[in-house]
Amino acid sequence: MIKPAAQADLWRPPALDDAVVTAYLDRLGLDSAAERADPPSVAQLHRLHAAHVERVPYETVWIALGETRGMDPVEAAGYLVAGRGGYCYQLNGAFSALLSTLGYRVSWHRAGVQGQADDPAGDNGNHLALTTVVDGRAWWLDTGLGDGPLDPVPLVAGAFGPDDRFRLRPSDAVPNGWRFDHEPGGAFVGMDFPTTATGPAALVEKNIEISTSPTSGMVRVVTVQHRTPAGVRIIRGRMLTERPVAGSATVQELSGYAHWRDVLREVFRLPLDDVPDGRLRAVWQRIEADHAAWQRNDAS
Repeated sequence: MIKPAAQADLWRPPALDDAVVTAYLDRLGLDSAAERADPPSVAQLHRLHAAHVERVPYETVWIALGETRGMDPVEAAGYLVAGRGGYCYQLNGAFSALLSTLGYRVSWHRAGVQGQADDPAGDNGNHLALTTVVDGRAWWLDTGLGDGPLDPVPLVAGAFGPDDRFRLRPSDAVPNGWRFDHEPGGAFVGMDFPTTATGPAALVEKNIEISTSPTSGMVRVVTVQHRTPAGVRIIRGRMLTERPVAGSATVQELSGYAHWRDVLREVFRLPLDDVPDGRLRAVWQRIEADHAAWQRNDAS
């Protein structure tokens, strides 16, 4: 069995202020007083993780709005408390700070998501993965994959999840590391991460690259996604895809700006009430233009 990182002297996520923790747990739909009174446990870890994946969406609307975000997990928690989402660095960063505040010892890992089968695998830093140890057992945590696992995963090789559609195994690309093989039809092929822990400094350059480069998928396509116990929902551009745990996927085209806003608010819990309407309409106009260009290219 591959062991988790053991460097006790490395960087650790900071604690959050009391008011932020209360608001954060409220966002997750959990009882703040009860969660803060409970000591770290496997049951609580599952509760927090599943609520986070379901209720705080993976989203790149903030990139389309021209916003910039760094690697500070306290700052990331502020976005989430304000009703926003984010991508892996914010979602896992904030979650690591919440767990740290609740008494968990959490490690960051420089990871790499393999988008397509012909992309190289490895820990290139385009993803942040987390691990922790509870009651002597190591766990992989990941609230930042969009359509990744709903629950934390024991660091033991094997199949898991609904119908054993996910797999965790030793990595072929990262020595002494781990490989997550996604389910068929998932948004990416897999993800690799090392057992060695790291801190924000190792991911800063990649965060800037994938949130600003014109060739980045995060920049090119406005995406919102989350997993629930019932399955996965993903908006890419103006297309909404729903992949239930059982049954076939469905795809529908969002009819317009009002429909998009309603789905963001009601389905993904992303109200964006702090953003001026004109700025959001400009994002939708870009989505419509990109969709029209895609249709022309597809027809040619």
